Amino acid sequence: MMARRKDQERARRAILDAALTAVSDRGVGKLKIRDVAEFAGVSPGTVHYYFDDLENLLREVHRDASDRFFGARLELVASIPDARNKIGALIWAGLPASDSDALVVALYQLAAYRSVADEHGDLITVLFDKQVAVYLSALEVGIAQGHFTIDAPLLDVAANLVALEDAYGLHIITRNRSMTKLRAAELICSYARTATGCLAITTPPKDAQ
Repeated sequence: MMARRKDQERARRAILDAALTAVSDRGVGKLKIRDVAEFAGVSPGTVHYYFDDLENLLREVHRDASDRFFGARLELVASIPDARNKIGALIWAGLPASDSDALVVALYQLAAYRSVADEHGDLITVLFDKQVAVYLSALEVGIAQGHFTIDAPLLDVAANLVALEDAYGLHIITRNRSMTKLRAAELICSYARTATGCLAITTPPKDAQ
C-alpha cells in the first residue's frame, strides 16, 4: 500500500511538472489536457485520473508555487540564526533562476487566464501576504539582534522586498538580458541595506546558493 501511494505521488508530481513545461511552452489560454499528457508521456486519461480538469490542474500549479515561495523559504530562514543572512537568503530564494524557470513562468501566465483569473487573484494575494510575513519576521529578528535600524513601518519594508522580487522576476523570465538573477538579487539587497541601515546584507555565497 505504501509503495503504491509513493508511485501515485511520483506520477502526480510528473504530471504537475509536465503542466509547468506545457504552460511555459504553449501558454495557458489554449492549453489542453492532451498537451499536458503529451509532455508527461502519458494518456489524457491518466491526467484526468489525478486532476478533474485543466482548471484544477492549474490550481495545483499555483499551490506548488506557494510551497516553494512560502513553505520552503519559511523552513530556510528558520535554519539561519543571523537576520542579515536570513534576508540575503530570502532574496536569493525568491527569484527565478532564469527565463526557463517553468514554475515562475506558469505563475505569471495564470494571471491572464480568464477561467481562473478571480481565483488566481485570491491565491496570489494569500501568497503575497505569506511572503511578506516571512520577511517581516526576519526584519523583527534583525532589530532584536541589533543589526537593523528601521524608520519606516516594517510591513512596508517587507512588502517592498516581495514586490521587488516579483518585478525583477518578471524581467528575468521575459529574457531581459540586462537582468540576471544575480543582478536582481544585488539590487534588492541594495534596497534592503538602505531600508535596514545594515551594510552586511548580501546574497549568499556561491556554495550556499
